[in-house]
Parts: sequence; structure tokens; C-alpha cells
Amino acid sequence: MSRMLEGGNASAGFRGLGISFRLVGWASFWIKLVLAIVSGVTILFAFPFAFFRQSVAPNVPNVPGQVAASAPSGGLGLLIIAIGIVFLSVSVFWSFRFTRFSRRFLIPGASQPTKAETLRMVKFALITDVVGMLMAVIGGEAVVGVIIGKAISQGVVFAGLTRIVEPIELLVVQACINTMAGQFTGIASSLWLLQRTTQIRPSK
Repeated sequence: MSRMLEGGNASAGFRGLGISFRLVGWASFWIKLVLAIVSGVTILFAFPFAFFRQSVAPNVPNVPGQVAASAPSGGLGLLIIAIGIVFLSVSVFWSFRFTRFSRRFLIPGASQPTKAETLRMVKFALITDVVGMLMAVIGGEAVVGVIIGKAISQGVVFAGLTRIVEPIELLVVQACINTMAGQFTGIASSLWLLQRTTQIRPSK
């Protein structure tokens, strides 16, 4: 398989690409790690409210048309957001891989990766971020839909305590936004590395 660089410009080209992978890898790693931890803790805190609320909710008179003991943010939406956070965690791993991968460009005498190998790794990371963002968007749509429904019902007489928008629901929305921000960071990083890799020289 052909190498990405040939001739006298090989060392300079490999070093520049290695620096790009190292800088982008560490920057995206820390950004996504912090966002993943914050979002994950928030979702874990919200799960008991979503799936065990009916057993701890106060007794509220049954009102026709009222959804009794509704789960904050909706259990399904919360679960989909959690899946998005899992993908974000995988994306954190890919960013760390970028930092390790950069050594193969920077260390003299190391086995230099091929262009196909480099592109394949960046594309896997990009797909992970795109799927993760899709999960976060779908989950966010479900969460916001439930919150809007509750907000509208608050103006209805006898809406009941189970239809009140709670602070934890707003934190879930923030966790969803944090997840999408982390995935966006990964997508932007992968696209930039993809461009840097393909600009070195045309594929053969």
C-alpha cells in the first residue's frame, strides 16, 4: 500500500500531520470528556425520577384526561439521550486514539501509517459522532415535547402535581445540549483531520 508522502517532503508532512492529530486529539478529548461526565451524571440522577416516580409520587386525585405520575422528561427520551452519551464516551476514546496515533507520525523510525489506515480511523470516529448526535437529537425532541406538554397543561384547572415542569427536566435538556455539543466537537475535529489527511497528497 502506498504511503501518504514520498520524497524529501515526507518527514515534514508526517510531522505536521502528527502535530495536528496530537493537538486536535487532546483538545477534543478533554472537551468531550468533561461534557460526557456532566451529562452522564445528570442522566443517572434523572433515571430514578423517570422510571420510579409512580411509586414515590404524592397521591393526586385522578382527573379525566390526566396522565397520572408522568415521568419527568419521558423515560424513552431519557433512554435515547443516554444512548447518545454512550456514543459520546466512545468518541472520547477515539480522541485518545488520535493522540496515540500521532506518535507514529512524530517518532523517528516508527512504522508510518498509510493514508488508507489514517482515513479509516478518522471516518470511524466521524460515524460515531454522527450517530451519537442523531441519538441526542431524537432524545431531545422527545424530552422537549414532554416538557412543552406539561407547560401547556399547567394553565388547565386540576392539572395536578404530576404535570408540573420540574427542575430535573431542565437539567435533562441541558445534558442533551451538552451531549450534542460534545458530538459536534468530535465531528468538527474529524472533518478537520480528514481535510488535513487528504491535502497531503492525492490518493493513488
